[in-house]
Amino acid sequence: MKHEWRCVRCRKLLGVVENGRLYIRFSKGYQYIVGFPANCVCRSCNALNELTDDPLKQERLDVERQ
Repeated sequence: MKHEWRCVRCRKLLGVVENGRLYIRFSKGYQYIVGFPANCVCRSCNALNELTDDPLKQERLDVERQ
């Protein structure tokens, strides 16, 4: 399962949550894997964005309980 992390103002893609980790990639080939919480300033509109927890965490817990 994947979840896209997008800017709250302009909807630019900031990262992708997969397997409980946040993957961030920039156009010049820089790549990062980070944990939660994560925050950043959007490169397009300068809005402050925050991701406090894995948005797919509850979905994974529900699947495991079934």
